[in-house]
Amino acid sequence: MGSLLCDENGATSVLIIFMMLVLVILGAYSISSAHVNYTFSARALEWKQAYYECDAMAEEFLTDTDAALAGAEKETAEAVIQSAAGAAPGYTEQSVNDLYRQNVLKEFSVLADKYDIQIDGDGLAVSSVISSEGESQINDRIAAAPFRYSIDAVNGTVMCLLNENDKRYTILEWRQVQKINEDNEATTELWDGIVR
Repeated sequence: MGSLLCDENGATSVLIIFMMLVLVILGAYSISSAHVNYTFSARALEWKQAYYECDAMAEEFLTDTDAALAGAEKETAEAVIQSAAGAAPGYTEQSVNDLYRQNVLKEFSVLADKYDIQIDGDGLAVSSVISSEGESQINDRIAAAPFRYSIDAVNGTVMCLLNENDKRYTILEWRQVQKINEDNEATTELWDGIVR
C-alpha cells in the first residue's frame, strides 16, 4: 500500500489529469465569455439602430414642424400686407399675434394628420412621441416662438421685416426612452443632457 503512494508514475498522471481539467475549465469559460460578449454587442447594436432610426424620425418631425411654422408666418405676413393694401393698416400688434396663433394652430392641425401629436391649449406648442419599431422612442415638445416680423409702413407701403436674430421655434423637451427588457414592457428614461 505504501509503494502505491510513492510511485512517481501515478503522481505524473494525476498532475496531467489536473492540468487537463484546468484547461477544459478555462476553455469553457472562454467560450462562455465570448458568447456573452457576442450577445451584449448584438443587443447594443440593436439599441443603436433603434435609437438612430427613431432619432431620424424625430428630426423629420422637427423639419415638418419648422415648415409648418414657416407657413404660418407666411400666411400671417401676407394677410397683414393684403389688409394694408386696400385700406389703412388695421392690424395692431395684438391682432397680428392673434392671427399668427390661429395660423400656427391651423398648420399644427394639418401636421396632426401625419404625426401622433398633442397640441397644447394655447396652440403654440406641440408634443409628440416618436417611436421606431425597436425599443426606442423620443418624447419631444416644441413651442412656436412669437411672430418674428415687425410691420412697418414706408412711403405708404406696408412691409413685414424679419428679425433674423429670433428663432422660429424652441425645443422644450427632447428625451429618449428605451425599453430595457424584452420580457418586461417597462421603460427607462435615459439622460436628457440637463444637469440637475
